[in-house]
Amino acid sequence: MNQRKNRLTIYRGSHQIGGCATEIRTENDRIIIDFGANLPDSEAEGTVDDAALIQTVFNGEPCDGVLFTHYHGDHIGLYQKIPQDIPLYIGSTAKKLLEILTEKLDSIPKAAEKGLPRVESIKCYFPGQKLNAFGDIHVTPFIVDHSALDAYMFLIESGGKKILFTGDFREHGIIGENNTLEKMVRTYIGEIDILITEGTMLSRIDETGRNPIRTESDLGKRAQELFQANKESVILVSSTNLDSIMEFYHALPWGMDFVCDAYQAKLMLAAMADKGKYYNKYKPEMIHGKPRRLYIIDYDMEGLGAKENCYKADFPILQRKGFTMLARENKPVFKAIMEKYMIDPLVIYSKWTGYLEGKHADPKIKEFIGNHRMERLHTSGHAYVETIEKLIRLTNPKVIIPMHTECADAFGKTPAFAAYRDRVRVLRDGEAYCF
Repeated sequence: MNQRKNRLTIYRGSHQIGGCATEIRTENDRIIIDFGANLPDSEAEGTVDDAALIQTVFNGEPCDGVLFTHYHGDHIGLYQKIPQDIPLYIGSTAKKLLEILTEKLDSIPKAAEKGLPRVESIKCYFPGQKLNAFGDIHVTPFIVDHSALDAYMFLIESGGKKILFTGDFREHGIIGENNTLEKMVRTYIGEIDILITEGTMLSRIDETGRNPIRTESDLGKRAQELFQANKESVILVSSTNLDSIMEFYHALPWGMDFVCDAYQAKLMLAAMADKGKYYNKYKPEMIHGKPRRLYIIDYDMEGLGAKENCYKADFPILQRKGFTMLARENKPVFKAIMEKYMIDPLVIYSKWTGYLEGKHADPKIKEFIGNHRMERLHTSGHAYVETIEKLIRLTNPKVIIPMHTECADAFGKTPAFAAYRDRVRVLRDGEAYCF
């Protein structure tokens, strides 16, 4: 086959974080990797909007499939706009979590279109098992560490070339412990021709340097200190950031209780059921031989009960023992509980600092925190610069294409990548790269 008929195109995401959509095509076949919605306030000048992206990518041409690296909305958010005859693929645990998330979104009265039927139709891929359903394009998924549980990078083999598409990744969470990234690359991937890598943290290097919490393990250790010093605490954390949630869950002293709502409990239970067999921090915390109970707010237990180790929260009792509560700033009941049953709670803020201040600040978060004491306790879901450099060194690509970054043009000028700057190829949205 003429190699020039093989090409990759980043339709969106070459110069922004999120809203990603990438195409790999040969003369006969094509796949799409991720099809995400734009993040809030990311409509910069020249950015492809959702309507234009949908029309460009799905214009009637055949497509062998859409593969999602993980369940974050900036990678999967436009899944309902994909034609029904095109198969979708995601990791098996990610699909379970996405079903729980979608069921919750579908229950919102203003939800225009129910997403669960399409989500339930998504096919599952599995780590290390090659997908041969795409003609000339062969894809092998490999599990990676990320703030979304069950995230993957893809090794794509086509036209005699090896392409590694990282998706969002890191190595400082639970899945990345014990140097798993390097072990995986050395054992199963080796050297490649083209590396398509995320570079989210290139615009957040100063922020990273100021944060003493480098890893999820650091987060867990600091959380333990905070719980011991504070009888009552509230955690503002993404309900699908399960690495951090499990660190908080295990850090809580035995004499205190863990409070959440039914939706958060379902996510935790699904994660523990699937990943507890592989990772100790996803196993239930055992107290006197029994798993730690989850105490559920609201009257609606959503089918959870003693069988799932879930019980209705009785706050007069919980007050005496002390407790921590996972919270969501957009659900008023959490604020009501904090004001009614907590005397001087510590708010543990475990989200990106950009949602507190600056152009991406969320007023709902600031309103929720109010005048309460607050401690920031968060680590990034994305690869630090040194992790990206390690991946480049291990895979020795001939070409490096940055994406999912606001700093694509500065990628080759980053000191950590100085040895590889001649290999960097910066693409624009919609620009095809032939291989």
